Amino acid sequence: MAVLIEKQIKNGFNCFYGNEVCPRAVVELSEYDGEDSLTINCTQLEEEYSAKEKKRIKLEWCDFFINNPDTFTELVFCTRMPQDLFDAVCSQRKLKKLHIKWGVYPDISKLENLQELEYLSIGSGRGVLSIEPISKLENLVALSIENFQKIHDYSPLANLKKLESLSLEGDFASPKNLDVQSLNFLRDMQQLRFFSLLTARVQDGDYSPILELNNLEHLTLKSCKEVQQLYPQLIKLPKLKYGSLIGCPELYI
Repeated sequence: MAVLIEKQIKNGFNCFYGNEVCPRAVVELSEYDGEDSLTINCTQLEEEYSAKEKKRIKLEWCDFFINNPDTFTELVFCTRMPQDLFDAVCSQRKLKKLHIKWGVYPDISKLENLQELEYLSIGSGRGVLSIEPISKLENLVALSIENFQKIHDYSPLANLKKLESLSLEGDFASPKNLDVQSLNFLRDMQQLRFFSLLTARVQDGDYSPILELNNLEHLTLKSCKEVQQLYPQLIKLPKLKYGSLIGCPELYI
């Protein structure tokens, strides 16, 4: 049974809606008031914080995550995520939603601890060395990966049989493309309803596996000659109604 609602398919599962309340934002652990959903911006602090205070603030959060593993169901991090903080966050075994804007965390192996995770947005992890840990998160419904510059083989994601939304993107700011070896893994992801591959290159140039995604409702792709050639077939996907191929057909004709 489908999990994502219509607006999540139309705009993306991690799109902010103005009439919704986001998790409250805090810096220090002392500001925490017992919520199970929280935005924590405990790095990249202003000059008013000394180097010693910055270190203390981060370490207090790390210790809290490790020593209180059943506290949070949703966490959002909008500032730089270092490896030690990443590892500590992965102690939160009841997490269902995790959003990381960016950081330096080459080793994401501890993600495997988050077996209840349903929504994962993991941003600008240019140093990430393996996506195997993500493939172990069998309850994932929605996944957004950004700027994994050292990863080219995304076939492990085919293990995610509950996944409805998948976004693979490079760095929009640079801009810098993601290099994806092949899209063949999509043939084993018939349940996908949302797929986005915008700031990315497909190394073998073959976009035809997308044609097998008959449940796809949203499709956003980079305009390139391979996509342009396939556009007449892509646009005929039986359930397609959102994304750049629908909203901006002039890019592909």
